[in-house]
Amino acid sequence: MTGGGFGGSAIALTPLDRLDAVADAVRRAFVHAGHRDPEVRTAAPSAGASRVG
Repeated sequence: MTGGGFGGSAIALTPLDRLDAVADAVRRAFVHAGHRDPEVRTAAPSAGASRVG
């Protein structure tokens, strides 16, 4: 969980073949708890940091 108190965000490391199922489960849980439908965003991992120069 991240977000500094402005609604928060969650980062879920999810296998690509489970992405839709996880996103749907999160949406259902939010709606069931009486919250608005969350925005789900995806991001692809990159090579990471390395020394330049």
